[in-house]
Amino acid sequence: METVKNLEDGWYILQDVHDTGEELGLYTDRGDFTEMGPQISEWERLSELKHLQLLFADQPYFGRELRYFNQAPWWYRHEFDLPEGKQQRVRLQFTNVDYYCKVWVNGLPAGEHEGYSAPFSFDITDLVRPGAKNLLIVKVSSPWDEEVEKGKEDSRTILVKRRMVKGTYEHSDTFIQRDVNPVGIYGRVELIITQQESMEARPEISYELSEGMDSAVVKAKVVLGGLVPGGEYRMVLKIQDETTGIHKAETTLDFTAEGGQEERVCSVKMEDILLWNTWDHGQPRMYTAEVLLERDGGRVCGKETVFAFRKTEIMRTGEMTRFRLNGRDFFVRGTSYFPDCYISAMTEERYYRDLLNIKAAGFNLVRVHVHVEQDIFYDLCDKMGMAVIQDSEYNWTHPSTDAWAEKFIGIYKENVRMLMRHPSIICWIGMNEPGCVDPDGDTRRRFMEENPGPRLYRELQEMDADRPIIKGSFCNEDIFSGDSHNYLGSLSGGQYREIYGTTEKLNTEYGFDAPACAESLKKVPVVYGRLAGIEKEIPAIQDYQYKLLKYYTEHYRIQKYAPCSGYVQFMFIDLCPQSFYGLYDWWGIPKKGLQAMLESNSPVGIFAKYRDSLDGIYAVNDADKKYEDCEVSWVITESKGGDMVEQGTKKIHMEPDSVKEAVHFKDGYGEGQRWDLYVSITDKDGSCIAQNSYRDIFALSSRVKGHPERMSHETGMRIYWA
Repeated sequence: METVKNLEDGWYILQDVHDTGEELGLYTDRGDFTEMGPQISEWERLSELKHLQLLFADQPYFGRELRYFNQAPWWYRHEFDLPEGKQQRVRLQFTNVDYYCKVWVNGLPAGEHEGYSAPFSFDITDLVRPGAKNLLIVKVSSPWDEEVEKGKEDSRTILVKRRMVKGTYEHSDTFIQRDVNPVGIYGRVELIITQQESMEARPEISYELSEGMDSAVVKAKVVLGGLVPGGEYRMVLKIQDETTGIHKAETTLDFTAEGGQEERVCSVKMEDILLWNTWDHGQPRMYTAEVLLERDGGRVCGKETVFAFRKTEIMRTGEMTRFRLNGRDFFVRGTSYFPDCYISAMTEERYYRDLLNIKAAGFNLVRVHVHVEQDIFYDLCDKMGMAVIQDSEYNWTHPSTDAWAEKFIGIYKENVRMLMRHPSIICWIGMNEPGCVDPDGDTRRRFMEENPGPRLYRELQEMDADRPIIKGSFCNEDIFSGDSHNYLGSLSGGQYREIYGTTEKLNTEYGFDAPACAESLKKVPVVYGRLAGIEKEIPAIQDYQYKLLKYYTEHYRIQKYAPCSGYVQFMFIDLCPQSFYGLYDWWGIPKKGLQAMLESNSPVGIFAKYRDSLDGIYAVNDADKKYEDCEVSWVITESKGGDMVEQGTKKIHMEPDSVKEAVHFKDGYGEGQRWDLYVSITDKDGSCIAQNSYRDIFALSSRVKGHPERMSHETGMRIYWA
């Protein structure tokens, strides 16, 4: 049997400003060090377990005062009781500690851990005192990095060697602010107390699909502890449909225990299975697998897990990078997601709000950008039918050593092990933009061909053979990667109109950062004040974001499978008040950029192809439904005065998952004119299934003045020409 004791309340904390706590024995039962000599702070009651900046900083999203959170370690103190009685094993489990931690129980070391996103535990059976008070001490730190690649301090933003495996932190390129580096214990802290037989974790489910994907052999693997050698046991596997509650399969495995701890596998054939799909291609059907352990006819322990059946692949050649889901091509309409630079600030309600808005904007996929969210986020994606591409924490510049690669690979594998039960995750990304910053001209080759790329790719395949892997995102020519990032008209300079006539196999980043509206910015006076000089220009900057996103998105949709198989817009929501890439600001207020996705991102769309002249009108159908006897209508008018230039209709058929040029205009049509265009498509019953409009269609905007070069590092924000 298993008992879980929650340790989330009753914590005390202090900051060890001189980092002398270990030498002084701060992990012992001595209550305080308030005498003159040690200069140790007093223990302070902690209201909850969250990142410490959220608890102690008046403004946790920017400001030099935040730097002190990372200049010295923090110590946590907690006392707990354990009941007397027969106890086979006691484990201490943390879901999240950011970033380094050391743990003591009753003055003795229990273990250490590095990372922030994966749970970990220590066996403390020999350290605890049943029937008495027990002292738990945890030392936590998330220090700043000082070393800069090649000594190029004038490029610290992009060349700092980030020794922690912590994604985008320390970029300070207005994505996450210079002085923000989250630290602290968050999530759950629990004692897992087991008596006699127990299951170490939830069942690990794997399956083999039949060729027709209508049946499967399901295997449930569990690690059992506390078995009585020679004891007769029965393992029971039960599977039911999560949606209907219908019992689908059951089987048993009888065995004689050979030792105290064993791994056992139980399998069953399931017929008439239903596949997990994204919301726009079906239903996200889920199943519950429950594994019970019985002895002498009675249950002694058990756990359950939720899983789903689906098949995900990437087809890659020199000319194509294409996802397939359940044996069919899957066109990606995606957005990047990083909703708050403090992951502990996120709640189930905020995740649910965002995912509802993501779905409403037409997206069928989320790329979790260079970090890991809380587990509840992935649970919601599973239930809502939202596909996920999951990044690792590798991004930009890291030490090029075997030791660092070893650490990075180990931490990412922890995350993969934690997340691989989620059917919504259809792909892992090993590294993001490796060698994008290339101080010695050999960084990309080194990371992709030597270390850590090849080993990481190989070991991820061994861990999870059923999911594809992008070895290095933004490595378009690499056969194990194959995706591109495109910031023309944005971070890369130039103009967004320059993408006309170009092709990409699969885009996983494009976008532009536009400030929130003035009313939102006023909630943070420092941010609002820094942009006060251009307050009247903010609507124009948002309009530019709208035009760029609309042009890019429709560009990719028109070249569907020729060769483009999808796109991922960057980003969905701002991750702090002064970071501006989102379609929504940090408070959840939409920017005009959202309108671009509402016009251009639905499963069925009607789009114009144009730059200096109007080439044609394209009907795009990402749905599985065939539309016969549709009618495409278009109206062209003068932008000034509204005089009619042309109107027309044309009958077409739309096959499932297809693109079709519905109308072709003569070369140079409209060049030099100022025209508005309205297009629509109706089904055979006359119902409108898609519409679109273009105002002054050939007036493609020039890149916003001051972007991307000008930024305030103190606040961590683009300041354009302010």
